[in-house]
Amino acid sequence: MAMTRSSLSSQENSSDVDIPPTRQVQSRIIEAGKQLFCGGLAGSVAKTATAPLSRLTILFQVHSLVTTKKYSPKYADSVSGGALKIMQRGGILSFWKGNLTSVLHRFPFSAINFFVYENTLDFLSQRKNYGEKDNEASPTHRFIAGAFAGSSACIACYPLDLIRTRLTTELPGKENYKGIYDAFQKILRTEGAAGFYTGIGPTLFVAVPNFAISYTVYGTLKEYVLDDDLFYNLRKVDDDGDHSLGIWLTLLCGATSGSISAFVTFPFDTIRRRMQIQSLHLSEEECLSGRQQFMNLLREEGPKGLYRGIKPELMKVVPFVGTMFVTYEFLKKQLNLT
Repeated sequence: MAMTRSSLSSQENSSDVDIPPTRQVQSRIIEAGKQLFCGGLAGSVAKTATAPLSRLTILFQVHSLVTTKKYSPKYADSVSGGALKIMQRGGILSFWKGNLTSVLHRFPFSAINFFVYENTLDFLSQRKNYGEKDNEASPTHRFIAGAFAGSSACIACYPLDLIRTRLTTELPGKENYKGIYDAFQKILRTEGAAGFYTGIGPTLFVAVPNFAISYTVYGTLKEYVLDDDLFYNLRKVDDDGDHSLGIWLTLLCGATSGSISAFVTFPFDTIRRRMQIQSLHLSEEECLSGRQQFMNLLREEGPKGLYRGIKPELMKVVPFVGTMFVTYEFLKKQLNLT
């Protein structure tokens, strides 16, 4: 989900003092490092806060693949029913099963995604300085940069994503792995290095349009709400009179972009989750390709099967964005980031 981008330092825009180029570069590296840290930690906190809804989403997506009850394709009849089922089987802490892997995945994923997006946007819009506003990027530039950033981060961090999915979908008493390290060892031993990238194709079908749409919608909405007088009272105005997004406009832009991108890419997300765990429940001969998974699910469960789990996925958008925004702003203040 796209996060508000701020200028690194006012010293880059000052004409009163000549700052040596070496110091400018060092300052930018330090500021970029701080922002990456803030983004990574904020994303991890938000992931942890919404982990119960994330686990519900995944269990709904893969249930028909792992269940032994042939005529029970749904994990539960409702979100509340699914939550109660998790609680009864593993207790309250089972809502956060696999969350450590998720947090370990979120840090490098956010860092790579943010870094690649900003630099690709700089290149496409020919901005000379990081975060420069004089030459604003077009929606097309945001779309391309978002797609490239999403695919880069996805490929680099995919093994952790696969391990997280497998740990999250394990049932009490039927665990295949004792933890992250054990999962890593067993996958390497039984499936080889290629096993860590099972389902990477459908995952890229999710990541590329997801981030492309998310960054494009977020950036376009941000420009609109900062220009339109309808949203004047909701904007945040600093001491210099500059307008920026407040918490409510950030929630509006973030929730809208997140919901749209999630709804468009959710069928591919369902397929990738099923591919990530199928080797644990099916023989090698029974394992299906991404296309076969898609056609099989569509034939057996219809379009609804592709969207099982969409409710908890959409329910987590607002709390995820809200938690991430509050944490990000708090950390920026503590580290004196502009």
